[in-house]
Amino acid sequence: MQDLIRKIEAAAEVRLKFPPSSTVADRLAGYKTFLKVQAHRLKIEHRAGAGGRKICEGRAAILDALLRHLWESARASLSPQAQKEFPPLALVAIGGYGRAELNPHSDIDFMFLHDGQVAAGRPLPHLSKLIDGVLYPLWDIGLKVGHAVRSIDDCVSVANSDMQSKTSLIESRLIAGDEKLFQKFQKAIVAKCVVGFEEKYIAARLEDQATRRTKYGNSACMQEPNLKNGCGGLRDFQNLLWMTFFKYRTRSLLDLQAREFVSAAERKQLETAYDFLLRVRTELHYHVNRPLDVLGKNLQPVVAGNLGYGDRSPSKRIEKFMRDLYTHTRNIFLITRTLEERMALLPPEQKSRLDQLRRLLPRRRRKPLETVDGFRFIAGEIHAASNRIFRDSPRRLMRVFLYAQQRQLKLHPDLAQLIRNQLSLVDRAFLNDEHVRETFLTILERRGEVSAILRAMHEVNLLGKYIPEFGKLTCLVQHEFYHQYAADEHTLVCLEQLDKIWEAKEPPYKHYAPLFQSLDRPGLLYLALLLHDVGKAAPHDQGKHPEASAAMSARAARRLQLDGTAANTLRLLVENHLLLASVSQRRDLDDPAVVRNFARQIGTPENLNMLALLTFADSQGTSDKLWNGFKDSLLWQLHARAMTLLTGGSEFIRAGQEQRESLLQEVRTLAAKEISDDELNAHFEKLPPRYFEIRTAREIFDDLELAHRFIHRLILENNRALAPVTAWLDEPDRGYNLVKICTWDRAGLFSKIAGSLSACGLNILGAQVFTRTDGIALDTFFVNDARTGNLGAREQHDKFAALFEKVLAGDDIDLRTLIARQITNRPVYQAYLGERMATEIHFDNDASETRTLIEIETEDRLGLLYAISQTFTELAVDIVGARIVTERGAAIDTFYVRERDGDKIISEERQKLVKNKLLEAISLFDPAP
Repeated sequence: MQDLIRKIEAAAEVRLKFPPSSTVADRLAGYKTFLKVQAHRLKIEHRAGAGGRKICEGRAAILDALLRHLWESARASLSPQAQKEFPPLALVAIGGYGRAELNPHSDIDFMFLHDGQVAAGRPLPHLSKLIDGVLYPLWDIGLKVGHAVRSIDDCVSVANSDMQSKTSLIESRLIAGDEKLFQKFQKAIVAKCVVGFEEKYIAARLEDQATRRTKYGNSACMQEPNLKNGCGGLRDFQNLLWMTFFKYRTRSLLDLQAREFVSAAERKQLETAYDFLLRVRTELHYHVNRPLDVLGKNLQPVVAGNLGYGDRSPSKRIEKFMRDLYTHTRNIFLITRTLEERMALLPPEQKSRLDQLRRLLPRRRRKPLETVDGFRFIAGEIHAASNRIFRDSPRRLMRVFLYAQQRQLKLHPDLAQLIRNQLSLVDRAFLNDEHVRETFLTILERRGEVSAILRAMHEVNLLGKYIPEFGKLTCLVQHEFYHQYAADEHTLVCLEQLDKIWEAKEPPYKHYAPLFQSLDRPGLLYLALLLHDVGKAAPHDQGKHPEASAAMSARAARRLQLDGTAANTLRLLVENHLLLASVSQRRDLDDPAVVRNFARQIGTPENLNMLALLTFADSQGTSDKLWNGFKDSLLWQLHARAMTLLTGGSEFIRAGQEQRESLLQEVRTLAAKEISDDELNAHFEKLPPRYFEIRTAREIFDDLELAHRFIHRLILENNRALAPVTAWLDEPDRGYNLVKICTWDRAGLFSKIAGSLSACGLNILGAQVFTRTDGIALDTFFVNDARTGNLGAREQHDKFAALFEKVLAGDDIDLRTLIARQITNRPVYQAYLGERMATEIHFDNDASETRTLIEIETEDRLGLLYAISQTFTELAVDIVGARIVTERGAAIDTFYVRERDGDKIISEERQKLVKNKLLEAISLFDPAP
């Protein structure tokens, strides 16, 4: 770097010396020649591979040399007396020129700094002579410059009236003139424009940053990135240094490293990335011969070639170049964001009035922080209890993200960095660990809150290590013109779009919410969306990436040990992820053969619903301009026609029977000699089709074994013949316990189970309720500890088993009172902006021929299911089936019910009574204010 600058200065010494006899024309020609020769020198250095910063500083050095010469020439032209009386004046570079970072066509901004050399708005003679001597030659040789004439007071006034001007002035650099005046100016700017303005300036910069990122795509991996203003662009790097100067008075990353705010590795990554972006921007300016910041797709091949990416294939050349570019912009975006958090540059959350009052009260002794699995949860963030937590148990690398999801927490920056530093623990054993696998699959099951967790995993590079098929997409350019993002970012945006459907209140998203709520295994859809484009990173024929993606997804399914049905569904969704859009938009939907062929490929109503959701999310994640009302209506038209076939066509009924037969053979293998063929066949004959759609072979076997134990007890244990059989399974990798119950079905059974669980301090997260035609109920409840959110303890299971047996036996037990003792003041539901969730109840008599569907949406709370089911019991309404879903603290429960005489709930008066009784019962379990 210094060698280049010395060469430029040496050239200036020679080229910018003119004999006394030289004319103005001679001097102007000399200036032009100097600039042309030195600019050519820089271009040669650039094309030879010089760093971006080196070239930018070289251009600043060229202009420094010219401006110093003009300054000295103008001063030398003054009379001896005028030179003797020369006042304090300085020529000061500001903005990017002040940073000595000038790309070939960057703005050149400087100011004439004076100490009272302006009167009545006009410069006094000394200053006027210098201004003319500098500016006129620059204009005459065709340079466009921005200039200002200011005193120190002017500078302070301008800086305090405009954030951009303040930023420009804190980066000032002396080119020529009075050094003492310049130092006085710098001290005044800090004393009068920085001190006391820290919070206001940082807040303004953060607001500007958020606005800028939103304007330019909110992603570091845009297909046509803005090198200066985009996410992870030059401005993000500069913004960090500006804010840290205001808060800590640091000037560089080395200063931040010395204060241990940034590690040596992070500093090197940032400096390398910034240098690369400056180099790309330099090439862009050279190629188009004008200032430009957007790297358009049409410019990418030639820019890549000129930067040394020599592949013959333009697509390969672009892929390698853009992957490097995305890697650097991603590093700038992620590291600067982490540093903003680590250095507390982000504004603190507003404290409530209650928090402020608490500070005035006498201090009570603080409870020691609870450590859960080696982590501490503090102020909305997860901290590591020690730096060895992952080495002691690598499984925590995955579990920490489940904790973040369940508790709506963020990783503390130091914890995120610890994960990045210990990714070597993600080895073959980790990839094949059943506990890690269960945790990951559980994360995918939590509708509406998956995308943020997978993005957080990707930002610490864990997601691509654990799902290497996805990892290959990282920073991969997509060649289709309609894509906005790199492949990995596109996938993450698709996942965000799917999450957005869950709580959607506005069209078109809200129209897809019922489909999403109806899914029995939403994790499969999330996994399919995560893997739908992985084939783009593998060799494939043009337009054939779905087949490659399907093959790679099958490999992932084997590693994740998905059951056969789930693996087939995953492959079907991935391989056909373009089919619904293609058929609906390009085929004649009035042709029965088109609809029948499409339905035959999809196979089941659940697959159709998942494909519709995947298609919509994929389209929204590709481009916000790709989807429209017409395409949406075509999708729904094909969906409706295919659904009619799938739910009524005989060939599709046969396909369901074949699937059930396949499950029967798997369960027969698991059951071996423990259970007779007659008992096995009876189990399959006595349960509804939906049971076999959502149960794996292992889960069916577990239920069958439970029923076998129950029947065995009926025969051999007369004194406890009617007692229920329960099973309790700890699922630490999934963050809940499974409680399975087998007993005779009876009026109010669901209510008794829910009430007994709640009375033992167990929060019900979900439930699957089935009754065989012989009257044996097989109910599964997903629970955790209502107080801590952790797994329920074994003591709670023992307490539940004993209590539930007494309740079924008819003992006089007041479940409502027992539940009231367990209720905590804090609701589980963490609503946005502190609002409360209103209870909504809807009746649907069209979805089922024999039952009424009652949908209830409300805040989840301990005892909720008991309140609902007990109300049904009191109203003589039978619960035939139920879908219990708890997401983000909200309960979205659907009950299939009928009157005791078997009829639906038809009359408006009866519906109104049921609704009012339900609202009243739910309100009794509201937490205390």
